[in-house]
Amino acid sequence: MGCQLAFYEYWTRQRRRRADIVNQGPVPRKYRFLSHSGVVREPGALKRRPRWDAAIIFECSSLDRIGTVSELLPDGLPVINIDHHQHNSRYGAVNVLDPTAAACGEMVFDMLRHWKATITPSMAQSLATALVTDTGRFGHPCTNLRTMVIAAELVKRGADLPRVTAAVYQSYSPAEFRLVHHILGRADLRADSRICFLALRTADRRRYQVPMHELEGLVDHTLSVAGVQVGALLRELGPKRTKASLRSCGTVDVAALARRFGGGGHRNAAGCIIELPLAKAADTLERAIGPLRDNHRPKSKS
Repeated sequence: MGCQLAFYEYWTRQRRRRADIVNQGPVPRKYRFLSHSGVVREPGALKRRPRWDAAIIFECSSLDRIGTVSELLPDGLPVINIDHHQHNSRYGAVNVLDPTAAACGEMVFDMLRHWKATITPSMAQSLATALVTDTGRFGHPCTNLRTMVIAAELVKRGADLPRVTAAVYQSYSPAEFRLVHHILGRADLRADSRICFLALRTADRRRYQVPMHELEGLVDHTLSVAGVQVGALLRELGPKRTKASLRSCGTVDVAALARRFGGGGHRNAAGCIIELPLAKAADTLERAIGPLRDNHRPKSKS
């Protein structure tokens, strides 16, 4: 969304073009501090289908990742695919792909700078949010010198990194905080505490009255335990359907793990849907993690 908002401001304010931002699902409360976040709409909020010249899609390795938004795209509409996933299906008429970028926000910053755009403080704040969240607060191994140089440039242009951190990571509502406390209290450590699973059951969400979209980032807590190599947040979608959000540290490739179940993502952050009940999904995932984890253990010296 940070990339969307920066692009939106550039094209509508500096290039005087009409644009719409459409996402599946509402804007999480934690991101409403961003300027122009109020323009982000859900597909059902459009009273009529606009006549767009093109669709620009950020951070999606395949077209199905945009969900029901795809129903708004008429046949023949040019799609511009801007992404940094290692595995991208190249679904666009134009594909702007850079798997070396730590964040899609880096790519958008470079594009705006190439166009000699004026990066306003609000655009800088949007892109800084994209960088902070995509790199796990600059903690994922993908973070590099390029990332930090761009972050510094965004700060020069008015980005407030402490405000981003406070809004995104320190803004739980009381109900959200209690639900997170409940989930963490039942953390499932496996394989000598090298694997950490968190479970989010439908009954828990109903009990605490917390929408699923407000729990983004909960999976990151799985890597807070010393020695954990792979973490997963397992969300119950139905009696026989579980969504797994995956995280890893070091060289364990959870994108490869996700692809076994039809998902995908980045080396250290990925996701998939497992067509099994939550408990069986956890056991299946543990077995699939085993070979990946074993392959990245340090070899003993002879």
